[in-house]
Amino acid sequence: MLCYNIVTMARLETQINPIYLTYPENKNSSLVLYEEALSSTGHLFIVAELKNLKRKSEALDLKKISEIILESFRIHKKLPGEALFESSLSQINQNLADLAHAGHKSWVGKFSCLIAFRSGEKIYLANNGQTSAWLKRQSELSEILSAEKRGNHPLKTFVNFTQGKIQNADAVILTTSNIFNFVSLQVFTKILSSESGQNATAQLSQILKDSMSSQESFATFLLNFDKKTEVIGSETEPTRAIYAPLPEEIEMATPRSWKFPTIKLPKVSLPTIRLRQWQFFQNLSRAGKFFFISFSIFLLLFLGNLGVYATKHQAQKTQDKINQQAGTLTQDISDAQSALIYKNNTEALRLLGQAETDFLALEKLNHARAAEFTNQLQSLKDQVNKISVITDPKIFLELKRHPTYLAQTAIGLLFANQDSNSLSLESKGVLTDYFLLNSLKDPITGITNYPPAGVVVSAGNGIYHIDSSLKQFEPVVNIDKAALFGLKTYGNTLYGLNTAANQVLKVSYTKGKFATLNINTPSLQDLRDFAVDKDIYLLYPDKLTKVTGGQPQVFNYPTLTDPISNASKIFVATNLYILEANKKRVVILNKNGQLLNQIYLPSASSLFDLAVDEAGRNIYLLDNNKLYKITF
Repeated sequence: MLCYNIVTMARLETQINPIYLTYPENKNSSLVLYEEALSSTGHLFIVAELKNLKRKSEALDLKKISEIILESFRIHKKLPGEALFESSLSQINQNLADLAHAGHKSWVGKFSCLIAFRSGEKIYLANNGQTSAWLKRQSELSEILSAEKRGNHPLKTFVNFTQGKIQNADAVILTTSNIFNFVSLQVFTKILSSESGQNATAQLSQILKDSMSSQESFATFLLNFDKKTEVIGSETEPTRAIYAPLPEEIEMATPRSWKFPTIKLPKVSLPTIRLRQWQFFQNLSRAGKFFFISFSIFLLLFLGNLGVYATKHQAQKTQDKINQQAGTLTQDISDAQSALIYKNNTEALRLLGQAETDFLALEKLNHARAAEFTNQLQSLKDQVNKISVITDPKIFLELKRHPTYLAQTAIGLLFANQDSNSLSLESKGVLTDYFLLNSLKDPITGITNYPPAGVVVSAGNGIYHIDSSLKQFEPVVNIDKAALFGLKTYGNTLYGLNTAANQVLKVSYTKGKFATLNINTPSLQDLRDFAVDKDIYLLYPDKLTKVTGGQPQVFNYPTLTDPISNASKIFVATNLYILEANKKRVVILNKNGQLLNQIYLPSASSLFDLAVDEAGRNIYLLDNNKLYKITF
């Protein structure tokens, strides 16, 4: 057991107490407990475990994975905190996938790891497998990153993560989750609350030693955060926190010569009077004249000082009000970040609104002082709204035939183009064009791949497929007086919308024939798109209706700072992906309506369709003739 202190930032000191316990005869598991200061303000912590080892050589896999993690963070260490953490995780996931594809797969399903990175007063955490992170604030211990099942994400390993702001007297516990099988949560909390970090570590280590078997092992970091103080000058001078000096402190500490303040008196128009003609003054005795002049000078000085005092008093009152408002805004931001740590999104959103109100009030008092909070407030807004910004999206394809629709299918990405006799297919990086000998009378309104018929499109009142031998469109279904829109597949069924009849058209293939069934829906007026799994999702500009068992239900969107008001496309898989083209964003929700992420593409020109490959964690977006590929 080791114990030591390091300073990782100017305002808070981190006390690091590790617990590393294992039996020499334990051959079926391997542990890593590692910390490294990447910079003067950034510190990295790793807790990792490899279980159920069958061969001694498999323990080397944990060493290899640890080197991958460390190298990824070292490469990106010059980036700011959040960008460093996200870029490093992306690099780690890619390198672990490459490691598995290269044949080193013995670690898959056995690997658990927790990565924590502290940057200033922010802490970022991500985990995989049977590791977890806990926060002790005051006398409460709360789980902020829960353990997963091993093997849930064998290649995209670190997808479970959180972040937040640490405060004075907080403690963060990074541990293999089985530690609470031997020390109860209540006892653990009591020891942390009543003992210093070093004493708590010693007591917990002894409990674990007395309880554990030869098959058990533990790796834990106990991180305590406290304000650091230092003594300035002699012993009689008071101690000060080591905060960086404020601008006004620097100004007060700088010696300067005294200059009498400039006094602006009100302008008064007086008649021109020559002293020799002022009969009153001429009639005064010599002593009277002296007294009159002295009293006049005194009166001017008194009025001048009174004006200076009033000006300074008013300036001090204004400065006090500015400082008070700035303190209120700081507290709003801190409380909102704390709510994010506890995953209380509703409270975080409320506090964000309060912070924005207090920011506007501070801006009215002092624009320059408010500007100091602009970046903090924008960062908080992005965290609460789970916003990711991609300034330079990767161009996956540049298409020459003016695509109008995009579909993710089992055979690849299908594109319908402006020319109705021209379709395109991208598969495994190769773009193939279908040139057909006949054209459709009506514009194409949907495209997909339906295994019984191959590539199919909707146009006018019909659904058509490609006759590959004749290289032409052949009808599959024609509905009298229909107006078909969009094609989706789910299972062995093809779906399309008949907007003329307010119905969903369901097409199935049985006994060599195509059969149709109509499903009544709510009004399709203003409908933008639809999606299908076991339910049907109807997308309107500012709402989403879910049809389950033929019954429409309102799908409640989460509360956002910028609500969905002009949605254009929807894709459904495990989660829902909604494109709002005019705001250049994709909103990702789970099927309970909880916000998972918002991806903004500010450099996009004209987004109009999307498709998602969840297995590869890729989103494809059409922007004019460009197809972007975004990994999320």
